[in-house]
Amino acid sequence: MEQRAVGRYFRSLTDHYSGYIRLYGTYTEYRVIAGIPAKNVMLEIIGVENGVLLTRVNNTLFENGRGFLQ
Repeated sequence: MEQRAVGRYFRSLTDHYSGYIRLYGTYTEYRVIAGIPAKNVMLEIIGVENGVLLTRVNNTLFENGRGFLQ
């Protein structure tokens, strides 16, 4: 299930390097591995490792884009 999330993105609610997002009906852990997290930055999912979503900060993405997760 998490593999199909690669390439999608979401807005960070905190400035922590890890947290949980609701993804396809279940809460899934994520970790920021590239960039410095801050509140309201866009985090792009770039991989999955042991059920944990690996993300990077990418502020070139917009909420109205095709891969945005709410």
